[in-house]
Amino acid sequence: MTEGESLRAICRNVDMPSEGAVRGWAVRDVDGFGDRYRAARLLLMDFWADQIVDIADDGDLDPRDRQIRTGVRQWIMSKVSRGYGERLVHSGDPESPVRVVHQQLLLADLTGEQLEALDRFTALIVERQVVKPGS
Repeated sequence: MTEGESLRAICRNVDMPSEGAVRGWAVRDVDGFGDRYRAARLLLMDFWADQIVDIADDGDLDPRDRQIRTGVRQWIMSKVSRGYGERLVHSGDPESPVRVVHQQLLLADLTGEQLEALDRFTALIVERQVVKPGS
């Protein structure tokens, strides 16, 4: 895979295990195979990225053929590899949850203790915004 050959093509060779067996080893991380498989997939993505440039620059290819060949590789890379895909943040995404950081409150709803805390907080803010002589 590091030289641009797909897992499916490699496993078609009679001397190689089935594609399903190889994927199973990667998932179960048999003898550290999962890490090596993921590294090979990343190198395959790099190979395809280089290939996209080569195809796009190949003036002998029909423009529509170039567009299809590069487009297919780009689409696969965006789905398979986080490094080449577009990152969209959705609300509720566990990795980047959307949080509400502003809430409107009525002063009438605050307790005496909360009002005192708010008073101290605003006094500190005002104090820090005042320019002191010599600073």
